[in-house]
Amino acid sequence: MKELSVPVFFDRKAISSTQYSTALQGIRTAASRYSQRLQMIAAEELDNVDFSDFPEVAILVSISMPFIEKTLDLMRRYRRMVVLTGMDSEQFGSDVSCATPSRRAETQQLVNYLYNCDKKRIALVGFGENSINDNFRYHAAITAAAAWGDVLGEGDVWQWKHDPQECFDAFLQVYRQYDAVICPNDVIAICLINECKKHGISIPEELFLASFGNMSVSAYFSPTITSVTMDMFSVGEQTYNVWRFLTAGDSMTRTSIKITVPSRILARESTAGIEPNTGFGVKSPMLKADRFYYNPVISVLVGLDNCISQRDALDMRIIRSIIDKEKYEQICEKYFISPSTLRYRLNKIFADAGVQSRKQFEQLIHTHLGEGNPFAYVE
Repeated sequence: MKELSVPVFFDRKAISSTQYSTALQGIRTAASRYSQRLQMIAAEELDNVDFSDFPEVAILVSISMPFIEKTLDLMRRYRRMVVLTGMDSEQFGSDVSCATPSRRAETQQLVNYLYNCDKKRIALVGFGENSINDNFRYHAAITAAAAWGDVLGEGDVWQWKHDPQECFDAFLQVYRQYDAVICPNDVIAICLINECKKHGISIPEELFLASFGNMSVSAYFSPTITSVTMDMFSVGEQTYNVWRFLTAGDSMTRTSIKITVPSRILARESTAGIEPNTGFGVKSPMLKADRFYYNPVISVLVGLDNCISQRDALDMRIIRSIIDKEKYEQICEKYFISPSTLRYRLNKIFADAGVQSRKQFEQLIHTHLGEGNPFAYVE
């Protein structure tokens, strides 16, 4: 059977970057293993696409929110599916698949790394208000820092809308309040360090600084920049793998897949070359034992839920009759079962609910699910 071509929607701004051009190379390499070619569709060509005869699944490589949303709208209108490359699908809906670095995980990793370097006041500087990726990292950093206490809060974030210089200027007025900075990418990190140099601020002596992306320039700038490296070639390969899986499935079954590709911290001069504690990992805050299931009321409700979830249709009818105060003889006659069958089923129900008698079971139901019969409409 002739293999389908792989439709790839893209915007030129995205693939002009090293990261996304590398991801595209990964897609192309993976497709070539199956002798498949890419059908490249640029953003400006979107309005001319005939979706009535379009493949079931397409890949989308873009950093433009308007283009992403327009493409998703069109694909949904024609009941087609999309696989995002290098971007988390979470915010776009449960029907969208993706292969991406875990920006949430790598941001948490970087916050933990700086805390392990004994940096207790962290600022986020140079995050674009309108950047999808920056906003992912911004919220992930706030969440990650909460585990360490008063390390980073909403007031420690400097964002920009039209020009990053505006947030650099604002941050440098109060930089002495901090001992570490996270930038959203290596370009912003370089710009900020250059501003620090103009003001006589030394990196890393006065401020540790780290960012994301591991762009080539980060290893040649002075000081070299600690950065989180993302394997975008593997992201591209996994994007194709998701596409292939979805196209091989039953077209009547709508599903989505999310694959995350691990990232790691490359420690360089901007954080004094301090390596993460254990290989690729970074020590995380110790969490106290979860007491959820030890609460008596919660424990009973969880047990009751487990009991109900294991019941078949006949069991549920028996439970309804029990709560309706029907006698055992009536129940046997009503459901055409023997007394021994009824006893067997009731013993299982009571044991799974953690009670020993009908009276205790009725009390359990009324105490935790309310008066009346919550099973009145069981068929």
